Amino acid sequence: MAKAPTATAAAPLVLTFILSSQVSIVTTVTGDARQYANVAIQNGSITAWSASLTQLNNSQQLPYDIVAGQMTIKKGATFTLTVPTSSQQGFVFSQMTIVTPENPDGQQYGIQVASWPLSSSI
Repeated sequence: MAKAPTATAAAPLVLTFILSSQVSIVTTVTGDARQYANVAIQNGSITAWSASLTQLNNSQQLPYDIVAGQMTIKKGATFTLTVPTSSQQGFVFSQMTIVTPENPDGQQYGIQVASWPLSSSI
């Protein structure tokens, strides 16, 4: 007797965008269609903030300033998920203001912090 095919979940993808020597944005992508993303701002080994993004709840906003040494990521930074399709990679895009001693009034950035294909192999 033949066995019925079994579905296996795709292994998580972990993608790191380095903002500075101390701060990274780590995106963990899961789901059979790579449709879920957990975004975390890491200050060294400490998670300063994290949020889950889904196709139905695809945007999250930073609720407070994150101060890491001489760099501050300002409250209100947004992270938006676009799920992958057969014709387009998935990605997380962030709009944020970063304050440093060189830019005390803040510098605005629009950054694609992660991208991945629909298939489980990169």
